[in-house]
Amino acid sequence: MISHHRAFIARRRTERPSEEYRELTAAEWDEFLAHFELRKVALGTCGRDYATPCQHENACVRCPLLLVDPAQMPRLQEIHANLVDRLQEARDQGWLGEVAAIETTMAAAAQKLEAMRERAAQPSTVHLGMPDFRTTAGRLSSDC
Repeated sequence: MISHHRAFIARRRTERPSEEYRELTAAEWDEFLAHFELRKVALGTCGRDYATPCQHENACVRCPLLLVDPAQMPRLQEIHANLVDRLQEARDQGWLGEVAAIETTMAAAAQKLEAMRERAAQPSTVHLGMPDFRTTAGRLSSDC
């Protein structure tokens, strides 16, 4: 299996343009690393692709690409509470556009809170057991 995989990789490399396999310049590498530093936000990590700008204008609470950090749940709860206060003020002032925007953000915040709860409830490790290749390899023996 390993030799087949290596042969596949070798074939793929011959089909790809050679400039894709050149050494990176220091500036290119720094740019690549900087992208991942910029993905760190208050509520977690932005999951957007490399070299893509933020299409959501840094409205991270609303963004589906935000990978929430369960440790930031108190921060998001505080944001949600603030939104409740802002929603009441917007209703009192008759700011219907603001009401709609806050309601959208509140729904996204509630969804993110639920995602945080689910992620926090998941075990951090999963025991996969020991694989048994004897049946797959066709080598069953009574000695094993």
